[in-house]
Amino acid sequence: MNIKINKEEADYIFSLNNKQYIFGSKLYGTSNDDSDTDILVIYESFHKESDVFYPNYHQFQYDDLENNKQYVFTSKEMFYKNLLSGDSTINSDIVLFNDNFIDIKDKLNICRTYKVIKAYIGFANRDIKNINKGKNKHFHIERSLYSAEKLLNNELPNIDDFKNFNLYYNELKDKESNLRLLANELFDKNILTMFPKIPLIKSDNPLENKLIESNNIREFKY
Repeated sequence: MNIKINKEEADYIFSLNNKQYIFGSKLYGTSNDDSDTDILVIYESFHKESDVFYPNYHQFQYDDLENNKQYVFTSKEMFYKNLLSGDSTINSDIVLFNDNFIDIKDKLNICRTYKVIKAYIGFANRDIKNINKGKNKHFHIERSLYSAEKLLNNELPNIDDFKNFNLYYNELKDKESNLRLLANELFDKNILTMFPKIPLIKSDNPLENKLIESNNIREFKY
């Protein structure tokens, strides 16, 4: 969920160190003259205390109607929490499709996880059920399933392939079901893990490294 904020509040976040990334139709190449510009702003967190005690999954949103722009604000901590948990496919889209996102060099490692792939499949399933309730649902379904399929095949999705989408509704339903089964099968065989197989950080403390690695342990044995 995005928490709506006003211009004064948005200006405060803009004053912090931040990086901005295009997402939505302008990123996917499906925009028209009336499309707004969607921008994700990753800012230096000002809510250090609540990051310790609360998950803080929700992000801020400011609608700049004068310039036809919509800003979504997330701290770096929130961005990675939502990315790794599969809570939002916007975050993985930015990692996969934004050429100027340089925080992560091995995009396949961070996005080829059970949680991220299931997020793409889950959002596609939601849109299949609501295909007549909003514009561009068909495109978003196919985009999500395409991204999931490429990651399952251990390949990076390519935004240039979006213009070749041509599946019918029933084909999308079948594909969603087949990809869900494949994801579960690969997870059961431990080919897919919950979090990136190669840890995103390496600590000087061996105990911390054990904690990091434990995130991919599916069942503790005593």
